[in-house]
Amino acid sequence: MNLSTLGIGYVAIGTAVAIAAAAVRRCRTASDAVLLVGLWPLWAPLAFARPTTDHRERELLAALARAQASPLAQVLPDAESARVLAARLREASVRLVELDEVLARPDFDPALAAAATAQLRVRTLGQLRQLRERYRSELDEVDELIAQLVAQAELVRLQPSIAHTSGELVRELVTRLEGLDDLFAYQAKIDGGLAEYPAAEEHSS
Repeated sequence: MNLSTLGIGYVAIGTAVAIAAAAVRRCRTASDAVLLVGLWPLWAPLAFARPTTDHRERELLAALARAQASPLAQVLPDAESARVLAARLREASVRLVELDEVLARPDFDPALAAAATAQLRVRTLGQLRQLRERYRSELDEVDELIAQLVAQAELVRLQPSIAHTSGELVRELVTRLEGLDDLFAYQAKIDGGLAEYPAAEEHSS
């Protein structure tokens, strides 16, 4: 089997995946369809995995897919690593929403807690609020890095010779996403009543 045959088969599979995704409303835009045709091994499993996808996860996958089609491909994580990072980002986004909902409840007001319950509960509420702000801060940083990656991918298309300078940006994005595990672990400790809030790590921009 020669390369041209493999290429035709690859595009055919991608086209079939895009059509199927459109049929079940997992592919909502023309850009999604193009990404599915060209990069279906990365995009398709995530497109079909859930009825909805977190907007940050979608933006990350779209940024990686576009960068994959540029000279930046050599410094990007592989498809499996990208799926793991996207899942971690989705989990952090979900947890932030959950924390916002919990801390908005009247019975989680710190003043009421101080008057009605022991100091331990007040401390736990403080930890939850700190955790929410850390999630928000980290996700804001990730949003900015994703935007930078999209812009860098477009720049590298015009100037392929600068692709090697983009490795630091990709490493920073991956480091931020991997660092979300520390927040997940801290949240688990809060649930067990054992947490001490960790100092925020400094990341280079």
